[in-house]
Amino acid sequence: MRFSLIIPTYNRKDTLRRCLAAATGQDYPDYEVIVVDDGSTDGTGEMVQQEFPSVRYIRQEPNRGPAAARNRGIAIATGEIIAFTDDDCLIPVDFLARLAEGYQQYPEVAGVGGYLEAPDDILQRNIFAQFEAYVTHRVYHAGTEPYVGGFECPAGGTNSMSYRQEILLEAGGFDETFPYAAGEDADLKWRVVEQGHRLLYVPVKVAHLQPYHFRSFWRQHRQHGRGTVHFERKYHGQPPSRVRLVLRLAARWARWLPHLLRLGPTLATVKLLAELADWWGQWGEIARSR
Repeated sequence: MRFSLIIPTYNRKDTLRRCLAAATGQDYPDYEVIVVDDGSTDGTGEMVQQEFPSVRYIRQEPNRGPAAARNRGIAIATGEIIAFTDDDCLIPVDFLARLAEGYQQYPEVAGVGGYLEAPDDILQRNIFAQFEAYVTHRVYHAGTEPYVGGFECPAGGTNSMSYRQEILLEAGGFDETFPYAAGEDADLKWRVVEQGHRLLYVPVKVAHLQPYHFRSFWRQHRQHGRGTVHFERKYHGQPPSRVRLVLRLAARWARWLPHLLRLGPTLATVKLLAELADWWGQWGEIARSR
């Protein structure tokens, strides 16, 4: 079983270096690493080609977003299994081996993936990392045991996911009308399971190398909101109206008190901030597209 590990990147040379050190050091015997540079201007191409000569490097210009970049990688991939991670992620040395084991134990599944979480030292002390872990384990139910399912399956985020190549081609790859790193992976997952396929979650952790501070936290959740608008436009025929967005804002504020009682003041407040950033991203994306 041969893997092609595809990593889209844009102006993250330093974290990509760490990502590739892990990606090229897998203990699995048969795989290739493909980096698709989405128009970087920070010397990414020179770094990859000089420091990681075994990596297949391709560049697309101008910047077109991660969906288009991943499709470029899929088009040249030689593996029967296409795996994905992001340029700010650190996969464990047995990542591909764990995915391969999943396909061998559950041959009926179309895709196998793990979960994303902050490095252990950051997770112990950083509230934004702890909130991310709360969402992963309590909202998406990524647990300690394998799980086979449909859209509810915890696997699916392209930071730690893989699909059989024929399934990706059958689904048409990623929808390139999603311009951001938000929503495009959920869209692909939805189309795969709508075709009747099942997915497998395996409890293999991919470390998130993002800076866990307020500015990156706000930007990440605002981006998620922007992706939500594109997802709803595709599946509901139109984006949410401004009236609906106002109602969503009111509902998010109303949920804060129950969350305060259930989660405690710190985590509840961080959750509210995430929901407000998401809402602001939706509002801004609708205003931008009008």
